Amino acid sequence: MRQLIGGTAAMFAAALTAVSISAPVPVQAQTPPRTSQDVQTPADVERGETVMGRRRPDYDPVGVRMGGFVLYPDLGLQESYNSNIFATAANEKSDFITSIEPSLDLRSNWNNHALNLHADSRVVRYMDYDDENFNDYTLSADGRVDVLRDFRLFGGAGYQIRHEPRSSPDNQGGTEPTEYSVSSANLGAEKEFNRLSFRLDGKAEQYEYDNVRNSAGTVLDQSGRDRDQYEVGLKAGYEIAPLRRVYLLTSYNTREYDKLTGGFDRDSDGYLVGAGAQYDLTGLIFLDAYAGYRRQDYSDARLGEIDGWASGIKVTWNVTRLTTITGTLDRDIEETTLSNSPGYFQTRAELRADHELLRNLILTASLGYQNDDFQGITRDDDYYLAGLGAKYLLNRNFTLSGGYGYRSRESNVAGSDFDENVVMLRLSSHL
Repeated sequence: MRQLIGGTAAMFAAALTAVSISAPVPVQAQTPPRTSQDVQTPADVERGETVMGRRRPDYDPVGVRMGGFVLYPDLGLQESYNSNIFATAANEKSDFITSIEPSLDLRSNWNNHALNLHADSRVVRYMDYDDENFNDYTLSADGRVDVLRDFRLFGGAGYQIRHEPRSSPDNQGGTEPTEYSVSSANLGAEKEFNRLSFRLDGKAEQYEYDNVRNSAGTVLDQSGRDRDQYEVGLKAGYEIAPLRRVYLLTSYNTREYDKLTGGFDRDSDGYLVGAGAQYDLTGLIFLDAYAGYRRQDYSDARLGEIDGWASGIKVTWNVTRLTTITGTLDRDIEETTLSNSPGYFQTRAELRADHELLRNLILTASLGYQNDDFQGITRDDDYYLAGLGAKYLLNRNFTLSGGYGYRSRESNVAGSDFDENVVMLRLSSHL
């Protein structure tokens, strides 16, 4: 379900920040609770704590208390330079890009149950190529009901406006970026029986794409990309020891397109079966991973099916209290509307290091690789990513960050290669 596509800042983030494991619905990554156990940890490292996740009481925003809630407002101003804004192999165009990013989070502060509301916006403006300007925003809510001590219900809903980056294989080549919306809702339940636990999740998403015009003024109809997606998943876990859990998971999904796309019926259904573990190996190394088999069958016989291994793997190593190294490997099926292709397997791997040089200065470096293997056609894309960054916590209310990101695509389709360099400086204010 990782199909939401960010803009230029998201391109930079792909190289600068860690790849989040976006596992299918039944996988719910959890931060291990801090409990004593048989594995001993050096006194200067708290179990499960990382450089980026560590609390910093002198610099963390305190929010605004509103009865049983706490409001966290944030405003970010980002200036970046992109050497290849259209992601082209030749005749590259560069530009300076300004992004204004306000957000609000309202979180409950209750002993039982939880309710969270979120809103954010990204107003992006290009200095020279103003046809590339876009406005994205998000509205969402989620909550938890603690029915019993060992029985909980979950739910959420959201609405997003996003735009498609120029580097997308599905980019229609319009004079403006393609805008699309995603409406979503989810429900879940979790029950524990001593060491045995079960979690059932269901999710629905609706994608709707806006039409765009090409340079000749012709309207490019994109309604064939509109679709509804549904998924239900079950995860069964067993705690073999404190902070050491193994699990089995399975999920079923269906994808329904509003109309034929290029003469193809792209409706499909599929499933995932797998096994995984959330495991504290030494008190300094933590594993949260699953691996399994994924299959998607398409209604149109010409598209056939896609099947193969899938995974979501994250290994965290606290080298010292000041340095965290994280490695990820993620593989799943993604949708496409390229002619004659039902979809593609996307494989992402990344290695990231975070170092706390000072109490309020964090340095980051990352290397990444991505492969998009399109089924039904010969297209195969390789991406190489690298990033360097720094985050300076000025005080509770202001954070200054900056960095450099590099991305390169090598494709066996002529004219699809590109190189991209992004330099970014950002000032964030929060309460």
